Amino acid sequence: MKITSIEAQAFSYPLPRHFKGSNYVYTHKKGMFAKAATDAGIEGFCYLGDDFGLGAKIAEAVNTDFAKLLIGRDPVNTADIWQDMRPLARDILGDRRVLLHAQALCDILCWDLRAKAAEKSLVDLLGQKQEKTPIIAIAGYYKDGHPTDGLKEEIHDLQALGCQGIKLKVGGLSIADDVARVRAVRAAGGASFLLAVDANQGWSLKEAVEFSHACEDQDIFWIEEPVHWDNDIKDLAALRKETDIPICAGQSEISVAGIARLIDAGAVDICNLHAGYAGGITPWLEAAELARKNGLKVANTGEPQFSASLILACEHGMGLEIYHPDRDPVFPRHCPDFSNHANGCIGKPSLLGLGIIP
Repeated sequence: MKITSIEAQAFSYPLPRHFKGSNYVYTHKKGMFAKAATDAGIEGFCYLGDDFGLGAKIAEAVNTDFAKLLIGRDPVNTADIWQDMRPLARDILGDRRVLLHAQALCDILCWDLRAKAAEKSLVDLLGQKQEKTPIIAIAGYYKDGHPTDGLKEEIHDLQALGCQGIKLKVGGLSIADDVARVRAVRAAGGASFLLAVDANQGWSLKEAVEFSHACEDQDIFWIEEPVHWDNDIKDLAALRKETDIPICAGQSEISVAGIARLIDAGAVDICNLHAGYAGGITPWLEAAELARKNGLKVANTGEPQFSASLILACEHGMGLEIYHPDRDPVFPRHCPDFSNHANGCIGKPSLLGLGIIP
């Protein structure tokens, strides 16, 4: 089997409302669609989110430099192709975010084609380790008004959608206000509701310690990227010594080596390398294996269209993070295989490859 064509294009869909985190606001769902054809008649399709508004440049990179490298190659050789793409991503004069996302799109396409060529889902190709995994909504964005306004109703809405937990946005208000938000969510969701929090690097070490101490009785699933980026490894390690709440980080890393540095520093309990930021599924799997060997867990930090398969293939996966359909209308539209869930969990897919349809 040989790749005969690759094509990518950017998309942007306005959202019905704005979603405000600690230091950003989402008004649109942006990303890139990519498709590939082969001489065996097997077609690949995937998409990737665009958090930085670089979709047109990423698609252009896929359609030019990366396509030239992949056309004529057998996509089953994912590891070799990923290594051959690496020099393009190392271009010191290029935009690293653009190039890594382009590499990621091509790598994800190759995994889709590889699984389809084997007539398997990606989960079966990798080897399913979890029969099911809990659904955790990335939600609880900030709204105008009192810090806890609407949280009770939002949690009940998420439960009605089939979510077993939430990754709540924190880090954008005072510690007292964010603690109040945590307590409101715990009261609304109940004792069994999974409650993780994500500060998006919004706190100093002192603030992160204050927050974690104030929430010790709230059964926090994990606290994600709690400290500022400019000294994060040292501060994460220091925070980890101050709290029993599991520390999740790695989303802001762009390589397996970055995850290794976090692990070596004793800075994390949960690794959440972002496959789009780091160049694809291939490095994500390597980072996940590194975490497993060190007795750590992994999380997917969004991108459920392929992360669902990855988490089900990891016995140390923490659950599948998704967005409310208002925040991400693309996932339910293009991933019907993962709309089937029961008791707050997603189980084994039935479609071949990634389970993404055009």
